[in-house]
Amino acid sequence: MTKEGCPVSAMTNNVSSDLLRETLSLLRQALSCWRQQEGKNVIFLNSQAAYETLSRHCWEGRTLGGILEEIACCIPLALTEESLRQFLSSCENPEETLEKFLESSKRDFLLLLLFAGDDPLLWKSIEEQCELLRQTPIDWK
Repeated sequence: MTKEGCPVSAMTNNVSSDLLRETLSLLRQALSCWRQQEGKNVIFLNSQAAYETLSRHCWEGRTLGGILEEIACCIPLALTEESLRQFLSSCENPEETLEKFLESSKRDFLLLLLFAGDDPLLWKSIEEQCELLRQTPIDWK
């Protein structure tokens, strides 16, 4: 099974460091602009509501959801490889559960980026975490 171009059996990364930096910068610009123009009086009830709205937002001819897809394998998950493996092994349908979990992770990540605002330290931390994930192949076997 493949999700966002990442095989579950061996989730490797074909995202370069430069592409990751450029994509995060693009997301930062898009979210900053959205906050200043459309999002001044918007309050999201949860990450799903934020993702549904923001993922369709267009920036430089692309949707934010599409931009996130490009770096899906670098989005931080709040689990270790072992804990995710244990979680999936306890599920009746691990492939479907993984798809839902990855979708939920993208929603939460986009909300984190929105709340990061223009805080340079928070953005640096996010970039470092994504770069670490980019460099670390995960063997799901």
